[in-house]
Amino acid sequence: MGRLGKIDRSSLENLMIKNAGFANPNVVQGPQFGVDTAVVKLNDTQALVMASDPTSLIPTIGIKESAWLSVVLTANDVATSGFLPQYAQFVFNLPASMSNDSLQEYWNYIHQFCAEMGIAITGGHTGFDQVTNTTISGGVTMFAQVELAQAKTTAQVKPGQDIIATKSAALTSSAILAKSFPEHVRKHLGAEVQHSLAQSFYQTSVLSEVQALRQQPEMLAKISALHDVTEGGVLGTIYEMCAAGGVGVLVQQNQIPLGNEQKALCGLFQLDPFRCVGTGSLVLACDPAASAEIVKLLQDAGISAAVVGRTLAENTKSVVQNGQKEALEYAEEDPYWGVFAQSMQAGLK
Repeated sequence: MGRLGKIDRSSLENLMIKNAGFANPNVVQGPQFGVDTAVVKLNDTQALVMASDPTSLIPTIGIKESAWLSVVLTANDVATSGFLPQYAQFVFNLPASMSNDSLQEYWNYIHQFCAEMGIAITGGHTGFDQVTNTTISGGVTMFAQVELAQAKTTAQVKPGQDIIATKSAALTSSAILAKSFPEHVRKHLGAEVQHSLAQSFYQTSVLSEVQALRQQPEMLAKISALHDVTEGGVLGTIYEMCAAGGVGVLVQQNQIPLGNEQKALCGLFQLDPFRCVGTGSLVLACDPAASAEIVKLLQDAGISAAVVGRTLAENTKSVVQNGQKEALEYAEEDPYWGVFAQSMQAGLK
């Protein structure tokens, strides 16, 4: 296929989703474009929410940071159900060159982060291979046993709802680039900006948003769908959610939260901040009558948030930027991957 990042939509839908094994009637939500969680009915009132992601081992950012990504990405996916993750299974295919000390450090951080998030590690598999030139160390699946009637997926978005985005666009991409190429960032943006961006790496969890919303169940009930921002950025995430629910959308790009430092970093690396990986930002769809209260609830919890668009009954997807309306297109490849690879090849430090 010759591309980086996620598989393209056509291959996903025509190869994998159409051939998803046995058609079990207890699968309430199975594989679908734009949906990051599966929901399986356990009985009349309970369900199991599941999500899977690759685990990371990225030399340029370090073992602790790699362990954080290995835990938080999947925890974020489960949290978009409106519930917090409870269990995890890790499968590692680690480089044979990895030392025992590095393995111990890596695992200790994974244990620490899971414990802090309330996630029990229930098993998995660990092996070694002659893997090279990869930042992927394996995979993880996380689970939560939840109330069936309250489990949310992105496919539940409805027309006529407000779209809210939290924190800042390009959180993860800017943090990783700042940590991976600190000298380059310090030279062009200054030491203070580089340090702040590097520190923002640990803001890439959306569990804080979900925890705040769960404190007020009446507000959470007014939210139909949540989606964490990963590949494709805030705009790609909104597109995915609306595609999953079969609705249109009009996005006001100028309303999407974007920190000054993230904006500067994306300018330096010539990245579109609204279309590159932004783990840590949450997109949600809610009753318009409740959007102001939800924004205030999040802000009171120390989480910046703003209404950035409205879903539509007609299945058209558009974005307005500086007063100009254009079609919201879905990018099959996140530009972050190419920028990171090119920066490595160029020998940036």
